[in-house]
Amino acid sequence: MRPAMWVLMREHLALRAVARIIAMESALLAHDGRVDILLLENIAAYIAEFPNRIHHPKEEAYLFHAMRQRAPERCTALLDRLMNEHDKEADGTAMFLSAIQAYKKGGPFAITHLAEVTGTYAKYLERHIEIENTQAFVLAEEILHESDWDVINAAFLANIDPLVSAAPGPRFAELYRRIVALGAPPPGI
Repeated sequence: MRPAMWVLMREHLALRAVARIIAMESALLAHDGRVDILLLENIAAYIAEFPNRIHHPKEEAYLFHAMRQRAPERCTALLDRLMNEHDKEADGTAMFLSAIQAYKKGGPFAITHLAEVTGTYAKYLERHIEIENTQAFVLAEEILHESDWDVINAAFLANIDPLVSAAPGPRFAELYRRIVALGAPPPGI
């Protein structure tokens, strides 16, 4: 497996584990109003910090850019869709944070709203990752040249995902612990 693909798959594994946690918290919330709000806050912080600021911009600047250069006729529609989803990610994260804040303040619809927002976000994240893994990355392997991969590999090997790196650090240690406790293999394994 190419180094960039290895990094991307590790990062997607971590994001999928996060999506599963969000979905479980959403189901608990919808069922009986219980939620680990600190965990959801940590997840929202992680999403704002890593996927939105490092992972997606690098996919776009290196992988997607090279794909468009090599075979625009084969990838423009798919990459436009994925980049549109990346653009909307900031809005989704803001809505996620807003629903958390509303829940903390209370109110008659705060539980229902947070359950809906988290459930929708978890489904979006799973679907987005699936499309990248099964369509975009497969197409990249078909159309990119070794010289493209040299540049892409170097860029992605420099990524430091707080969940995938050697140690998650204190800020995301609890999120990492929850991922491991759920039976998801630790990211990078």
